[in-house]
Amino acid sequence: MAINVNTVYNTVLSILNKEQRGYITPDEFNKLATQVQLEIFENYFEDMNQQLRVPQTTNEYANRQKNIDDCISIFKTIAKPTLVGVGSVTAASITNGGTGYVQSVNVPTTLGSGSGLTLNTFISNPTFSITNPGTGYFNSTNLPTTVAPPGGTGLTVDITSVSSTGVIQGVNINNPGLNYAATNVITIVQGANTTATLTLNTLSNGVISSVTVNNGGSGYTVGNVVNISGGGANATATVNSVNDVLYFLPPSNLHRIGTVIYKDEKEIERIERNDLLQINLSKLTKPTTTYPVYLYEQASQNVNGVNTGQSHIYVYPTTITSASDISISYIRKPADVVWGFTVGTLGQYVYNTANSTQFELLNTEQNEVILRILAYAGVVIKDPQIIQAAANAVQTEEVNSKS
Repeated sequence: MAINVNTVYNTVLSILNKEQRGYITPDEFNKLATQVQLEIFENYFEDMNQQLRVPQTTNEYANRQKNIDDCISIFKTIAKPTLVGVGSVTAASITNGGTGYVQSVNVPTTLGSGSGLTLNTFISNPTFSITNPGTGYFNSTNLPTTVAPPGGTGLTVDITSVSSTGVIQGVNINNPGLNYAATNVITIVQGANTTATLTLNTLSNGVISSVTVNNGGSGYTVGNVVNISGGGANATATVNSVNDVLYFLPPSNLHRIGTVIYKDEKEIERIERNDLLQINLSKLTKPTTTYPVYLYEQASQNVNGVNTGQSHIYVYPTTITSASDISISYIRKPADVVWGFTVGTLGQYVYNTANSTQFELLNTEQNEVILRILAYAGVVIKDPQIIQAAANAVQTEEVNSKS
Protein backbone atom coordinates (compact mmCIF):
# COMPACT_ATOMS: atom_id res chain seq x y z
CA MET A 1 0.00 0.00 0.00
CA ALA A 2 1.28 3.46 -0.91
CA ILE A 3 1.72 6.35 1.54
CA ASN A 4 -1.30 8.64 1.86
CA VAL A 5 -0.44 12.27 1.12
CA ASN A 6 -3.07 13.64 3.51
CA THR A 7 -1.74 11.57 6.41
CA VAL A 8 1.78 12.86 5.81
CA TYR A 9 0.73 16.52 5.47
CA ASN A 10 -1.36 16.44 8.65
CA THR A 11 1.45 14.73 10.55
CA VAL A 12 4.01 17.29 9.37
CA LEU A 13 1.73 20.19 10.36
CA SER A 14 1.04 18.60 13.73
CA ILE A 15 4.75 18.21 14.49
CA LEU A 16 5.64 21.70 13.29
CA ASN A 17 2.88 23.10 15.51
CA LYS A 18 1.53 26.10 13.65
CA GLU A 19 1.32 28.37 16.69
CA GLN A 20 4.83 27.72 18.02
CA ARG A 21 7.03 26.49 15.19
CA GLY A 22 5.75 27.71 11.87
CA TYR A 23 3.63 26.62 8.95
CA ILE A 24 4.12 25.41 5.39
CA THR A 25 1.55 26.03 2.68
CA PRO A 26 0.17 23.25 0.44
CA ASP A 27 2.37 24.52 -2.40
CA GLU A 28 5.49 24.35 -0.21
CA PHE A 29 4.53 20.91 1.07
CA ASN A 30 4.00 19.59 -2.47
CA LYS A 31 7.46 20.73 -3.55
CA LEU A 32 9.14 19.27 -0.47
CA ALA A 33 7.20 16.00 -0.70
CA THR A 34 8.12 15.56 -4.37
CA GLN A 35 11.80 16.22 -3.62
CA VAL A 36 11.84 13.77 -0.70
CA GLN A 37 10.14 11.06 -2.75
CA LEU A 38 12.77 11.47 -5.49
CA GLU A 39 15.61 11.24 -2.96
CA ILE A 40 14.31 8.04 -1.40
CA PHE A 41 13.55 6.59 -4.83
CA GLU A 42 17.08 7.31 -6.08
CA ASN A 43 18.60 5.80 -2.94
CA TYR A 44 17.01 2.44 -3.81
CA PHE A 45 19.50 1.90 -6.62
CA GLU A 46 22.56 2.66 -4.49
CA ASP A 47 21.16 0.48 -1.68
CA MET A 48 20.59 -2.39 -4.13
CA ASN A 49 24.14 -2.02 -5.43
CA GLN A 50 25.46 -2.35 -1.88
CA GLN A 51 23.26 -5.32 -1.02
CA LEU A 52 24.32 -7.24 -4.13
CA ARG A 53 27.84 -7.34 -2.68
CA VAL A 54 26.96 -8.83 0.70
CA PRO A 55 25.47 -12.21 1.73
CA GLN A 56 21.71 -12.22 2.27
CA THR A 57 19.58 -13.96 4.86
CA THR A 58 17.27 -16.74 3.72
CA ASN A 59 14.47 -15.35 5.88
CA GLU A 60 11.55 -14.44 3.64
CA TYR A 61 10.88 -11.04 5.20
CA ALA A 62 14.43 -9.96 6.10
CA ASN A 63 16.09 -10.40 2.70
CA ARG A 64 17.19 -6.85 1.89
CA GLN A 65 17.70 -7.42 -1.84
CA LYS A 66 14.14 -8.69 -2.13
CA ASN A 67 12.75 -5.85 -0.03
CA ILE A 68 14.51 -3.18 -2.10
CA ASP A 69 13.39 -4.85 -5.32
CA ASP A 70 9.80 -4.77 -4.03
CA CYS A 71 10.15 -0.99 -3.62
CA ILE A 72 11.58 -0.58 -7.13
CA SER A 73 9.05 -2.93 -8.76
CA ILE A 74 6.30 -0.32 -8.43
CA PHE A 75 8.14 1.74 -11.04
CA LYS A 76 8.97 -1.05 -13.51
CA THR A 77 7.06 -0.72 -16.76
CA ILE A 78 7.20 -1.44 -20.49
CA ALA A 79 6.18 0.83 -23.36
CA LYS A 80 6.69 1.65 -27.03
CA PRO A 81 9.07 4.44 -28.09
CA THR A 82 8.22 7.28 -30.48
CA LEU A 83 9.73 7.17 -33.98
CA VAL A 84 11.51 10.32 -35.13
CA GLY A 85 11.98 9.92 -38.87
CA VAL A 86 14.30 11.57 -41.35
CA GLY A 87 13.12 15.10 -42.07
CA SER A 88 11.54 15.52 -38.63
CA VAL A 89 11.59 19.20 -37.66
CA THR A 90 13.80 20.00 -34.66
CA ALA A 91 13.50 23.81 -34.68
CA ALA A 92 11.29 26.45 -36.28
CA SER A 93 10.83 30.20 -35.97
CA ILE A 94 7.99 32.64 -36.59
CA THR A 95 7.91 34.31 -40.01
CA ASN A 96 4.55 36.02 -39.56
CA GLY A 97 2.92 36.18 -36.12
CA GLY A 98 -0.61 36.54 -37.52
CA THR A 99 -3.50 37.72 -35.32
CA GLY A 100 -6.25 36.21 -33.19
CA TYR A 101 -4.25 33.25 -31.84
CA VAL A 102 -4.20 31.89 -28.29
CA GLN A 103 -1.27 30.34 -26.48
CA SER A 104 -1.62 26.62 -27.13
CA VAL A 105 0.16 23.28 -27.53
CA ASN A 106 0.20 20.74 -30.35
CA VAL A 107 -1.18 23.17 -32.96
CA PRO A 108 -1.41 21.58 -36.45
CA THR A 109 0.33 23.07 -39.49
CA THR A 110 -0.15 22.84 -43.24
CA LEU A 111 2.09 23.19 -46.30
CA GLY A 112 5.79 22.36 -46.48
CA SER A 113 7.26 19.21 -48.05
CA GLY A 114 6.42 16.94 -45.10
CA SER A 115 3.50 16.09 -42.84
CA GLY A 116 2.62 15.78 -39.16
CA LEU A 117 4.38 18.89 -37.81
CA THR A 118 2.66 20.41 -34.78
CA LEU A 119 3.85 23.44 -32.82
CA ASN A 120 3.47 24.97 -29.38
CA THR A 121 2.55 28.64 -29.83
CA PHE A 122 3.44 31.46 -27.42
CA ILE A 123 1.74 34.84 -27.35
CA SER A 124 3.44 37.99 -26.09
CA ASN A 125 2.11 38.77 -22.63
CA PRO A 126 0.31 42.10 -22.10
CA THR A 127 1.83 44.58 -19.69
CA PHE A 128 -0.10 45.35 -16.50
CA SER A 129 0.00 47.10 -13.18
CA ILE A 130 -1.17 45.75 -9.82
CA THR A 131 -4.24 47.76 -8.83
CA ASN A 132 -4.96 45.90 -5.58
CA PRO A 133 -2.49 43.32 -4.17
CA GLY A 134 -5.22 41.68 -2.08
CA THR A 135 -4.64 39.60 1.06
CA GLY A 136 -4.72 35.90 1.95
CA TYR A 137 -3.06 34.68 -1.26
CA PHE A 138 -0.23 32.14 -1.55
CA ASN A 139 2.23 31.23 -4.31
CA SER A 140 0.56 29.21 -7.04
CA THR A 141 0.52 28.74 -10.82
CA ASN A 142 -2.05 28.99 -13.62
CA LEU A 143 -4.74 30.68 -11.54
CA PRO A 144 -7.98 31.69 -13.34
CA THR A 145 -9.15 35.28 -13.57
CA THR A 146 -12.29 37.29 -14.30
CA VAL A 147 -12.43 40.50 -16.31
CA ALA A 148 -14.39 43.75 -16.20
CA PRO A 149 -15.93 44.75 -18.46
CA PRO A 150 -16.63 41.22 -19.85
CA GLY A 151 -15.16 40.16 -23.19
CA GLY A 152 -11.75 38.56 -22.80
CA THR A 153 -11.26 34.88 -21.94
CA GLY A 154 -8.48 32.52 -20.93
CA LEU A 155 -6.03 34.79 -19.09
CA THR A 156 -4.28 32.98 -16.23
CA VAL A 157 -1.59 34.14 -13.81
CA ASP A 158 1.19 32.78 -11.59
CA ILE A 159 1.64 34.26 -8.12
CA THR A 160 5.39 34.22 -7.50
CA SER A 161 5.73 36.13 -4.22
CA VAL A 162 3.49 37.07 -1.28
CA SER A 163 3.99 38.69 2.11
CA SER A 164 3.39 36.93 5.42
CA THR A 165 -0.26 38.07 5.28
CA GLY A 166 -0.79 36.90 1.69
CA VAL A 167 -0.41 40.30 0.01
CA ILE A 168 0.71 39.71 -3.59
CA GLN A 169 4.21 41.06 -4.21
CA GLY A 170 5.02 39.29 -7.47
CA VAL A 171 2.74 38.03 -10.26
CA ASN A 172 3.30 36.92 -13.87
CA ILE A 173 0.86 36.25 -16.69
CA ASN A 174 0.88 32.53 -17.51
CA ASN A 175 -1.50 32.57 -20.50
CA PRO A 176 -2.52 35.91 -22.08
CA GLY A 177 -5.87 34.59 -23.33
CA LEU A 178 -7.78 36.39 -26.09
CA ASN A 179 -10.03 39.39 -26.78
CA TYR A 180 -8.90 41.56 -23.88
CA ALA A 181 -8.63 45.34 -24.11
CA ALA A 182 -6.33 47.91 -22.57
CA THR A 183 -7.64 49.24 -19.21
CA ASN A 184 -9.50 45.94 -18.55
CA VAL A 185 -9.49 45.15 -14.82
CA ILE A 186 -8.44 41.55 -14.09
CA THR A 187 -9.41 39.86 -10.81
CA ILE A 188 -7.20 37.00 -9.57
CA VAL A 189 -9.29 34.04 -8.36
CA GLN A 190 -7.78 31.68 -5.78
CA GLY A 191 -10.51 29.57 -4.25
CA ALA A 192 -12.97 31.98 -2.64
CA ASN A 193 -10.41 34.79 -2.61
CA THR A 194 -11.04 37.51 -5.24
CA THR A 195 -9.50 40.59 -3.60
CA ALA A 196 -6.49 41.15 -5.89
CA THR A 197 -6.81 43.01 -9.21
CA LEU A 198 -4.59 43.97 -12.14
CA THR A 199 -5.13 46.60 -14.85
CA LEU A 200 -3.99 45.76 -18.39
CA ASN A 201 -1.87 48.40 -20.10
CA THR A 202 -0.81 47.05 -23.51
CA LEU A 203 -1.95 43.96 -25.45
CA SER A 204 -0.56 41.51 -28.00
CA ASN A 205 -3.87 40.97 -29.89
CA GLY A 206 -3.17 37.29 -30.38
CA VAL A 207 0.12 37.73 -32.26
CA ILE A 208 2.36 34.64 -32.00
CA SER A 209 5.75 35.71 -30.68
CA SER A 210 7.53 32.34 -30.79
CA VAL A 211 7.01 28.62 -31.33
CA THR A 212 8.56 25.36 -30.20
CA VAL A 213 8.24 21.97 -31.88
CA ASN A 214 5.72 19.58 -30.32
CA ASN A 215 5.76 16.82 -32.97
CA GLY A 216 8.40 17.12 -35.68
CA GLY A 217 6.52 15.06 -38.26
CA SER A 218 8.64 13.79 -41.16
CA GLY A 219 9.70 14.66 -44.69
CA TYR A 220 10.43 18.36 -44.11
CA THR A 221 13.46 20.31 -45.36
CA VAL A 222 15.20 23.39 -43.97
CA GLY A 223 13.54 26.54 -45.30
CA ASN A 224 10.04 25.06 -45.59
CA VAL A 225 7.38 27.63 -44.66
CA VAL A 226 4.29 26.22 -42.91
CA ASN A 227 0.94 27.76 -42.05
CA ILE A 228 -0.15 27.61 -38.40
CA SER A 229 -3.77 26.58 -37.92
CA GLY A 230 -6.20 28.50 -35.71
CA GLY A 231 -6.53 32.22 -35.07
CA GLY A 232 -6.78 34.19 -38.27
CA ALA A 233 -5.03 31.31 -40.12
CA ASN A 234 -2.44 33.85 -41.26
CA ALA A 235 0.59 32.99 -39.09
CA THR A 236 3.56 31.23 -40.67
CA ALA A 237 6.73 29.60 -39.39
CA THR A 238 9.98 28.66 -41.12
CA VAL A 239 11.69 25.30 -40.58
CA ASN A 240 15.21 26.02 -39.26
CA SER A 241 16.57 22.50 -38.78
CA VAL A 242 15.52 18.90 -39.37
CA ASN A 243 16.69 15.50 -38.23
CA ASP A 244 18.78 13.61 -40.78
CA VAL A 245 19.06 10.29 -38.91
CA LEU A 246 16.16 8.05 -37.90
CA TYR A 247 15.95 7.37 -34.15
CA PHE A 248 13.47 6.48 -31.41
CA LEU A 249 12.51 8.59 -28.40
CA PRO A 250 12.01 6.65 -25.14
CA PRO A 251 8.93 7.42 -22.99
CA SER A 252 9.14 10.86 -21.35
CA ASN A 253 8.86 9.38 -17.82
CA LEU A 254 11.88 7.09 -18.27
CA HIS A 255 14.35 7.21 -15.39
CA ARG A 256 16.58 4.20 -16.08
CA ILE A 257 16.51 2.09 -19.20
CA GLY A 258 16.33 -1.69 -18.91
CA THR A 259 15.93 -3.99 -21.93
CA VAL A 260 15.11 -2.98 -25.51
CA ILE A 261 13.21 -5.70 -27.37
CA TYR A 262 12.56 -6.26 -31.08
CA LYS A 263 9.22 -7.79 -32.09
CA ASP A 264 8.64 -9.10 -28.55
CA GLU A 265 11.15 -11.90 -29.08
CA LYS A 266 14.70 -10.58 -29.52
CA GLU A 267 16.68 -8.58 -27.00
CA ILE A 268 18.51 -5.75 -28.74
CA GLU A 269 22.08 -5.53 -27.49
CA ARG A 270 23.25 -2.15 -26.23
CA ILE A 271 26.66 -1.08 -27.52
CA GLU A 272 28.79 2.06 -27.60
CA ARG A 273 29.42 4.10 -30.74
CA ASN A 274 33.04 2.99 -31.07
CA ASP A 275 31.81 -0.64 -30.97
CA LEU A 276 29.38 0.12 -33.79
CA LEU A 277 32.24 1.35 -35.96
CA GLN A 278 34.13 -1.89 -35.36
CA ILE A 279 31.29 -4.35 -35.96
CA ASN A 280 30.28 -2.57 -39.16
CA LEU A 281 33.69 -3.35 -40.66
CA SER A 282 32.81 -7.00 -41.21
CA LYS A 283 29.79 -8.62 -42.85
CA LEU A 284 30.01 -11.36 -40.20
CA THR A 285 29.47 -8.97 -37.28
CA LYS A 286 27.34 -6.29 -38.93
CA PRO A 287 23.94 -5.84 -37.19
CA THR A 288 20.98 -7.72 -38.69
CA THR A 289 17.31 -8.07 -37.81
CA THR A 290 18.29 -11.40 -36.22
CA TYR A 291 21.03 -9.77 -34.12
CA PRO A 292 20.12 -6.08 -33.81
CA VAL A 293 21.98 -3.56 -31.65
CA TYR A 294 21.25 -0.07 -30.34
CA LEU A 295 22.98 3.06 -29.09
CA TYR A 296 21.55 5.05 -26.19
CA GLU A 297 22.88 8.59 -26.40
CA GLN A 298 22.02 12.03 -25.10
CA ALA A 299 20.90 14.46 -27.78
CA SER A 300 23.44 17.19 -28.52
CA GLN A 301 21.12 20.08 -27.73
CA ASN A 302 22.79 22.78 -25.65
CA VAL A 303 21.33 25.89 -24.05
CA ASN A 304 23.85 28.17 -22.35
CA GLY A 305 26.30 25.30 -22.16
CA VAL A 306 23.81 22.92 -20.53
CA ASN A 307 22.74 19.75 -22.36
CA THR A 308 18.93 19.79 -22.44
CA GLY A 309 18.32 17.15 -25.09
CA GLN A 310 16.35 13.97 -24.45
CA SER A 311 18.18 10.67 -24.85
CA HIS A 312 17.83 8.98 -28.24
CA ILE A 313 17.77 5.30 -29.16
CA TYR A 314 19.48 4.47 -32.48
CA VAL A 315 18.63 0.95 -33.65
CA TYR A 316 20.73 -0.96 -36.19
CA PRO A 317 20.26 -2.19 -38.83
CA THR A 318 18.53 1.01 -39.98
CA THR A 319 15.93 -1.11 -41.79
CA ILE A 320 14.16 -1.34 -38.41
CA THR A 321 11.90 1.70 -38.78
CA SER A 322 8.66 0.87 -36.95
CA ALA A 323 8.06 1.95 -33.35
CA SER A 324 5.47 -0.81 -33.00
CA ASP A 325 8.29 -3.37 -33.40
CA ILE A 326 10.24 -1.95 -30.45
CA SER A 327 9.45 -2.36 -26.75
CA ILE A 328 11.37 -0.80 -23.85
CA SER A 329 11.34 -2.10 -20.31
CA TYR A 330 12.43 0.62 -17.92
CA ILE A 331 12.16 2.22 -14.51
CA ARG A 332 9.86 5.24 -14.66
CA LYS A 333 10.13 8.39 -12.60
CA PRO A 334 7.68 8.83 -9.70
CA ALA A 335 4.85 11.27 -10.31
CA ASP A 336 4.99 14.60 -8.46
CA VAL A 337 3.22 14.51 -5.10
CA VAL A 338 0.19 16.81 -4.79
CA TRP A 339 -1.87 17.55 -1.68
CA GLY A 340 -4.95 18.85 -3.48
CA PHE A 341 -7.47 21.09 -1.82
CA THR A 342 -10.47 23.33 -2.10
CA VAL A 343 -10.95 26.53 -0.11
CA GLY A 344 -13.63 26.38 2.58
CA THR A 345 -16.13 29.07 3.53
CA LEU A 346 -13.71 30.44 6.15
CA GLY A 347 -10.81 30.51 3.70
CA GLN A 348 -9.29 27.31 5.09
CA TYR A 349 -7.70 24.59 2.95
CA VAL A 350 -9.87 21.47 2.71
CA TYR A 351 -8.23 18.24 1.48
CA ASN A 352 -9.58 17.06 -1.89
CA THR A 353 -8.78 13.51 -2.97
CA ALA A 354 -9.91 14.16 -6.55
CA ASN A 355 -7.12 16.61 -7.37
CA SER A 356 -4.44 14.98 -5.21
CA THR A 357 -1.57 12.74 -6.31
CA GLN A 358 -0.51 10.20 -3.70
CA PHE A 359 3.04 9.16 -2.86
CA GLU A 360 4.14 6.11 -4.86
CA LEU A 361 6.46 4.79 -2.16
CA LEU A 362 5.39 1.83 -0.02
CA ASN A 363 3.98 2.70 3.39
CA THR A 364 7.09 1.21 5.01
CA GLU A 365 8.81 4.46 3.97
CA GLN A 366 6.29 6.73 5.71
CA ASN A 367 8.45 7.46 8.74
CA GLU A 368 11.46 8.48 6.62
CA VAL A 369 9.27 10.57 4.31
CA ILE A 370 7.91 12.57 7.27
CA LEU A 371 11.36 13.05 8.81
CA ARG A 372 12.91 14.25 5.56
CA ILE A 373 10.05 16.66 4.86
CA LEU A 374 10.42 18.03 8.39
CA ALA A 375 14.13 18.63 7.80
CA TYR A 376 13.35 20.68 4.68
CA ALA A 377 10.42 22.39 6.40
CA GLY A 378 12.81 23.55 9.11
CA VAL A 379 14.78 25.38 6.45
CA VAL A 380 11.58 26.96 5.07
CA ILE A 381 10.41 28.24 8.46
CA LYS A 382 13.99 28.94 9.60
CA ASP A 383 13.84 26.72 12.69
CA PRO A 384 17.25 25.10 13.39
CA GLN A 385 15.82 22.81 16.08
CA ILE A 386 13.47 21.17 13.60
CA ILE A 387 16.30 20.82 11.07
CA GLN A 388 18.65 19.20 13.57
CA ALA A 389 16.09 16.86 15.14
CA ALA A 390 14.80 15.61 11.78
CA ALA A 391 18.30 15.23 10.31
CA ASN A 392 19.45 13.18 13.31
CA ALA A 393 16.39 10.93 13.05
CA VAL A 394 16.97 10.37 9.33
CA GLN A 395 20.63 9.52 9.94
CA THR A 396 19.71 7.05 12.68
CA GLU A 397 17.22 5.33 10.38
CA GLU A 398 19.78 5.04 7.60
CA VAL A 399 22.43 3.59 9.92
CA ASN A 400 19.99 1.04 11.32
CA SER A 401 18.81 -0.02 7.85
CA LYS A 402 22.34 -0.51 6.49
CA SER A 403 24.16 -1.88 9.54
